[in-house]
Amino acid sequence: MSQSNVEKFLKRNTDPNDYVLQEKIHRYLDFRKIYNKLGQSIKTDGAVIVVENGKQSYSVINPAISEKEKINNQMLKLEKEISLQVQHNEKTTSQTAPNQPSDKSKGGLV
Repeated sequence: MSQSNVEKFLKRNTDPNDYVLQEKIHRYLDFRKIYNKLGQSIKTDGAVIVVENGKQSYSVINPAISEKEKINNQMLKLEKEISLQVQHNEKTTSQTAPNQPSDKSKGGLV
C-alpha cells in the first residue's frame, strides 16, 4: 500500500521516537481512511436513503453524514495537536545548523 502525501509529510517532519505523537499520527491516519470511506458511501448511496421497516418505507438522511462530521471533528483536534508538535520540531531543527560552531570555540579571526 502506498503512502499518501500527508503520511509522508508527517513521517518526515516528526520525531519517530516520540511514541505519543506517533500514536496520534497513526490514529489520525486511521480516521482519514474511515472519513474517505464514509465519503464514498455518501456518494454511492446519496445524502438521503430509503429505510424499509416491514410494510413502511420512509426517507432519512444518510447516517454516514453525521458520522463523517464526528470523524472530522476528531481529526481537527488531532491535526491541531500534531501540527503543534511538527512546528516545535521544525523550530528546533532550524535553530541548530549542522555546521554551527559551538559556544566554546573561538569564532572569527584570532
